[in-house]
Amino acid sequence: MPDGAEPFGQPTETVAPRASSAAEHNDALTARPATLVELFHRFAFMMLLVALAVAVVTPALARPKPPKSTSDAASAQVQRTAPPGPDALAMLDAAIADGRLDNARALLAPMWASGAPDVQLRAAELALAGGSLPEAAEAFTGLMDGPLAALARQGLGITRLREGKENEARPLLEQAVAADPGLARAWNALGVLADKARDWPAADLAYGKAVAAAPQDAGILANRGWSQLLRGRHEAAERDLVAALKLQPALKKARTNLALARAMQGRYQEAFLLSDKTSLATDLNTVGYAAMMRGDLTVAEAYFNRALSLNPQFDRAAWANLQYLAELKAQKVREPTGAAPPR
Repeated sequence: MPDGAEPFGQPTETVAPRASSAAEHNDALTARPATLVELFHRFAFMMLLVALAVAVVTPALARPKPPKSTSDAASAQVQRTAPPGPDALAMLDAAIADGRLDNARALLAPMWASGAPDVQLRAAELALAGGSLPEAAEAFTGLMDGPLAALARQGLGITRLREGKENEARPLLEQAVAADPGLARAWNALGVLADKARDWPAADLAYGKAVAAAPQDAGILANRGWSQLLRGRHEAAERDLVAALKLQPALKKARTNLALARAMQGRYQEAFLLSDKTSLATDLNTVGYAAMMRGDLTVAEAYFNRALSLNPQFDRAAWANLQYLAELKAQKVREPTGAAPPR
């Protein structure tokens, strides 16, 4: 059998544990404290290394980073606060004018941090277009002492007019056009005030200045057309309203008032030339009203009844017109020689 091999199947020998002597026991007792001292020394050495590492690393971490160069800081500041250019402002103006108010808000948001007066003015115009009149008034007021004072007075004057504060609107608008005679919207608003006061020479002057300053503004032409209608100048009204619709075919108030201008001339069929399914009931009421004012009561009644039949909901305007028409008929029966309604 090779040396060191164990015979197969034979159990290995078991050796009984040998009792340690008293000397060995004493050696073990004296060795244990020495081991503890060595561990303590190692622990102390490790703590010393940690302390040294902290002492070296901490000042490096606390040391401030070198500042950016002056040119880098200046360029970053310019990038953050640079006011928008003319093209960006023109896009924002177009969005507000077209009624694309969500688009206008999105365009305005990145410009706001510049704090530029031009941006603040657009924010005020956006509030005005959105019907937030108190917000618009506050914003325009904050710009009245700056370089955009004339435009701010124009905006605040229009805001006051929409609030029904006509006595406050007029001086603001007059100050605006005195400072800048080319402010078309201020002149237009003065025309509206003149219409309310039935001051026709003042209305002609204001609308004439507005159209001269902004000949492509359909809203101004439509307002002058309505002013002509108020005075019974139906042919002049028709010319202005046709011109407005050439510039802005979807301008609803111009379409309605054009139907009225034609109907007031007795051209009832022509009054419906621009009607469609969505506007027909309204146009029937409008033309019926014109026929009633002209004394064509039978024609007016037919149009009112047709408006009622077309409207899926109750047409209060047509019903009210029919009630007034009935009163006119009754009056005509009682006073057969009475004067005809004004044409």
